[in-house]
Amino acid sequence: MALALLGATSATAQPAPGAAPPTYVTLADLTLAAPVIVRATITRSQRINPSDAAGLAPGMARQLLTARVDGALTATAAVPPELVWLHDVPQPERGRAPDQRGQQVLAWLQPPDAEGKTVLMPGPSMQPWSAPLEATVRAIATQAVSGTVPIVTGVSNGFRVPGTVPGEAESQFFLTTKGGKPLTMVVLDRPGQRRQIQVASSDIIDESATSVAPETLLWYRLACALPGRLPASAGGSDPALAAAWASAIASLGPCTRP
Repeated sequence: MALALLGATSATAQPAPGAAPPTYVTLADLTLAAPVIVRATITRSQRINPSDAAGLAPGMARQLLTARVDGALTATAAVPPELVWLHDVPQPERGRAPDQRGQQVLAWLQPPDAEGKTVLMPGPSMQPWSAPLEATVRAIATQAVSGTVPIVTGVSNGFRVPGTVPGEAESQFFLTTKGGKPLTMVVLDRPGQRRQIQVASSDIIDESATSVAPETLLWYRLACALPGRLPASAGGSDPALAAAWASAIASLGPCTRP
């Protein structure tokens, strides 16, 4: 469906992001949900009177920002050269909120509202631009569009095979995915070595199995979709298999959202 973006004010506003940069999980959440992501330069910053700023949180100031679009990272239709949106920023105890003119930003945009106005995505959807930030967002968007990383929905079954020496074992877990594409998580335990987690995209485990690197779309779709405990229906009643699953999930690390 084509998306028409109009350079108009937003009917809603969002809180400004905190001092801490967004996590990979937050960036992935935004990037996978936003139909349009732009790199832009703020050219005008106008303060909105608090009496006209419906829903403004205490300690915040609302600004009407005009932005020159420098490029679109993702878009479903042509993006106009200029956009306007509302943005809430912390209000200093003394003085005015900082003027954001000249600041380069990345902005994650919703489809236009009923009046055709530009709307930021919920959450920290306007961030100061940096080359590493843009590279991360582009990588997420590119991998998502390619379809090479399936959307994980759960785990259906698993088994564990002890090795020939104490402490050695291989566990395989058959994951469920949106669309039914096969995906197997392999957990390799060897004495004196760091646990390895690999993923194979077929029912046959061979050299094509890939390691799960942190802060990648594959990691995100595993860490944020898989349960912390292996369900009984997937073999969770087997203590050794359940322990291998729990260790694997712990090795992936938490899917942390603010």
